[in-house]
Amino acid sequence: MRRTLLALSVLCPLVVAGVAAAEPTPPGTGSSTAPGTNPSTPAQTGSSAPQGTGTLTAWAFTGSEPMPVNRADIAVTPCDATQVVATLVSGADGRATVALPVGCYEAKVVTVPGGCGLAVTDPVKVTVSASREARADFRFRCA
Repeated sequence: MRRTLLALSVLCPLVVAGVAAAEPTPPGTGSSTAPGTNPSTPAQTGSSAPQGTGTLTAWAFTGSEPMPVNRADIAVTPCDATQVVATLVSGADGRATVALPVGCYEAKVVTVPGGCGLAVTDPVKVTVSASREARADFRFRCA
């Protein structure tokens, strides 16, 4: 019993700190879009991406208060092809980012972490441009 209380007293502040450090606005909110599509968000300007390439960030989260989901495998394919050009794995913050040539892409979760299920299984279509960060949001239901 004492060990359980000790473990909980150590873990509870860590969980609360993780929630407090999360983004204040849940990913994928702010404007209404058709199901299966997500708005792009402005990227920070800089010279890190060469002309003709942009970034795609995939967000994996669960719940109405977004908690990150790590170890979700996400395949990225061009809109007009079936060959996978990138495979992303969400990290501890629920995000994964890749640099891609400008164009239309579809992102789809191919491996769901244990204990979780994907709320919407349709691929997310995004347009990568040099001036904006494209974002694909994936909401999970985890036990």
